[in-house]
Amino acid sequence: MIETARKSQYESASMKVPEKYPPELILIMDLSLTTNPVDDLKQILAQSDIATIIISNKTTSPSLNRELITTIQSLNIAVLIEDNVPLANQLGADGIHLSSDDEDMFEAALNSLDENSIIGITAGESRHKAMVFAESGCSYLAINLANNDDNTIEEFERPPEIDWWVQLFGTPCVAWNLKTVEETAEAINQQADFLALAPELWQKEKPDETFISIRQLISNAAKETISD
Repeated sequence: MIETARKSQYESASMKVPEKYPPELILIMDLSLTTNPVDDLKQILAQSDIATIIISNKTTSPSLNRELITTIQSLNIAVLIEDNVPLANQLGADGIHLSSDDEDMFEAALNSLDENSIIGITAGESRHKAMVFAESGCSYLAINLANNDDNTIEEFERPPEIDWWVQLFGTPCVAWNLKTVEETAEAINQQADFLALAPELWQKEKPDETFISIRQLISNAAKETISD
């Protein structure tokens, strides 16, 4: 399970990063794509460990209630709500994921959630802003694989990249919204701390093959770490 070490609203926070590579899995869940989210998760847990579920804000669902959150937490999985701090508090979620680098939303989350809550944020277009969020207490930074190769842009105004971030900063990096096994492999190569799988990748009728492939990628990364 992801944990935080945030002691106060403006002190640095971090998720508990695995002591050694390989990365851990995060699932972005779209409740509109499932009739029984708990059964879906139990099926996946038989294939692979899951650190965290992030419930997408793209659709609303009557199944999103305190009972669902509590049941998922009982599986030793942290639950984050996307972009809705009051709802995260109401349902007893473990924290919040902010899908944009909005400073006001981040400040509101810091002020509204307790010190043990996870506050993750998706990196925007500026390395400088990403560093400010890390220094201000975000639990993790979510970074898309897509990068900006335009060298005419000043270095710290370019979007942060996974391999750049993990080499320089202690705040955990989540490779965000991975839609294919190939993207997941690239995120592992760039040494992301966590892999956030998009609903398109894992919420389908037969996700077994996907998780077998990803589990093999993670296992190979673990073997490489041991050999190093």
